Amino acid sequence: MQALSSHNPLVLILGLVAAAGLTGVVYLVYVARGQETPELRKQFGLLFLIIGVFALGGFVQLIWSDWAGFPAGHYTELFGVTTGLFSFMLIVAGLLLLLNMDLRALSWPSVVIGLFLLQGTRAVVDFQLTRNPPLTALLWLSAGVASIGMLPFSYSRENTRRYLAYAGVVVLAVMTLAAFLTGFKGFYGHIASIVQQQQK
Repeated sequence: MQALSSHNPLVLILGLVAAAGLTGVVYLVYVARGQETPELRKQFGLLFLIIGVFALGGFVQLIWSDWAGFPAGHYTELFGVTTGLFSFMLIVAGLLLLLNMDLRALSWPSVVIGLFLLQGTRAVVDFQLTRNPPLTALLWLSAGVASIGMLPFSYSRENTRRYLAYAGVVVLAVMTLAAFLTGFKGFYGHIASIVQQQQK
């Protein structure tokens, strides 16, 4: 099977994860400060929805293209499954916020998604996947904790919810940094590898 394009969809996906994480950090800061309003929910909801749709495109390319140019089923599994789940979460969360609805219903499947992410962390550590396994494991771990943490956050009372929002800021900040560093380095590295191949 031929690749649909020469770019690495993982870089795009990691950029979107970093963007979503940073957006989540800013949103939770508003929540923690008691400044959440229906208008604010709509603004962030629309942004989450758009990021989720773009991430869905990356998921499609991972699943249906020879994106790596070599047999990379384990990476397609690791990144493909989680990107699909990531897209689902963002699209549904975006719609719920946009419609000014509660996130409680989404928090239950979010726990299941979080467990998949923790299993991905285990795979990264056990098989030393990617060029920087510790950073990748940190990315998966923080994303998994954030997903699972959505359940107590959604059902907590106002005062507790604000404390959990601050905790979420820390977790999402770690996830954002890990995704940004991985994607940022991969962006340059992929360009360099293509240039080197063309010079041979």
